[in-house]
Amino acid sequence: MSLKDALAAKKSRDTDQKTAAIADVTKEPLKRLNVNLPESVMKQFKAKVAIEGREMSELVNIWVQKYLKDQ
Repeated sequence: MSLKDALAAKKSRDTDQKTAAIADVTKEPLKRLNVNLPESVMKQFKAKVAIEGREMSELVNIWVQKYLKDQ
């Protein structure tokens, strides 16, 4: 699957996983998090989540929650 195909599929997908993630995240008001990454890392991240059909915010939310639980 090309990146272009993955991006097109991403726009039209509506999965149970996405619905559950949105429901979980929207239980309370959201706050924006800005992160500075090297351009090459950001491009790789965007491409990989597009290919996997995921959202960057979904993954960041998972990582932050795991970090908080590990303390």
